[in-house]
Amino acid sequence: MWPLFDLEKQYVKNPHIKRQEVQELHQWLREQPHIPQLLEHEVLLFFHACEYQLEYCKQVIDKHYTFRSHTEDFFGNMDMESPKLMLAQNTIAITPLQNLTPEGYGILMGKLVDTEPSKYIFADGLKLIFTIQDMWLQSHDLIPGFVIIIDTSGTTFSHMASVSLMQLKKLVYYLQETIPSRLIGIHFVNATPIMEKIMNLVNIFLKKELRKFIFVHSSLDSLYKHVPRHILPQEYGGDDLPITELAENTYKNFHKHRLDIMEYNQSRRVNEKLRPKKESKGFFGIW
Repeated sequence: MWPLFDLEKQYVKNPHIKRQEVQELHQWLREQPHIPQLLEHEVLLFFHACEYQLEYCKQVIDKHYTFRSHTEDFFGNMDMESPKLMLAQNTIAITPLQNLTPEGYGILMGKLVDTEPSKYIFADGLKLIFTIQDMWLQSHDLIPGFVIIIDTSGTTFSHMASVSLMQLKKLVYYLQETIPSRLIGIHFVNATPIMEKIMNLVNIFLKKELRKFIFVHSSLDSLYKHVPRHILPQEYGGDDLPITELAENTYKNFHKHRLDIMEYNQSRRVNEKLRPKKESKGFFGIW
C-alpha cells in the first residue's frame, strides 16, 4: 500500500471531527455485506467530504463503490504499465501541484503534451485522475476542498471522438454524487472553441446549482483571481516546477506502487450478490 496519512494527527488537527462517529460509521459499513472492507482513513475522507452528515455519507460511500464496480471504462484495468495507460501518460500531463491555496485547497492540474487526437483516450485520462485522487487524498492531511485546472491548449474537435455522451453523463454523476472530496471548482484555461461544445454537453447533466463552480478562462489573468499565481507551474507564471516535470514525478510514483494500485482497485468493489434486495437499483441502466 502507498503511504497513508497519520490518522491520529487528523483528529488532533480537526477536533470538530469526532472519532467515535467515524468509528460508528466504519462499524456500520462492516455490517453491510455488499460494501468492500475499508480503512478508517477512507471512511474519514468520506465523512469529511460529506460535512459530517452521517446518513448522507452512507449513501455517498455506497454510490462511490457501486460506481467503481460498474464503470469498467473508468476503473477497469488499472495497470499503469499497460500499453493503453502508458500511452495516456505520454499524451497527458496530470498532476497535483506541490502547494495548497491560501484556503488550504489542493490543486489538480492537467494538459495535453501530445496533441495528436488519435492518441487521446478520454477514459484512460480519467483513470490517471482517479488514481491520483485515491493516492493523494489518502497520503496527505485532510483539506477543505480540491480545485481542478485543465489547460485546453491543443484540444480540437477531433479529440471529442473518444468521448461518448454516456461517459460524460457518468463523469458528471461521479463528480456530483460520489466523489470522496469537496470539489471547489473546475477551471478551464486557454479555452479553445471546443469548450463551448463540451460545456453544452456537460450542462445537460449538471445540476444548476453546481454550474457556478465551473469557470472558463480565455486568459491566465482571470485564473489568478481564483488561484494565486505563485503556486502554479512555471509555464503559467508561477514558481512551481513545469507541469511536465511534476507529472513525470507523479507517474514515477504510479510505477513504484503499480501492484498496490491494481490490488486496491480490485478490492474496492461491491458484491451485488450480497446487496440487500430492497436496496438493489439500476445504475444508468447498465446493470
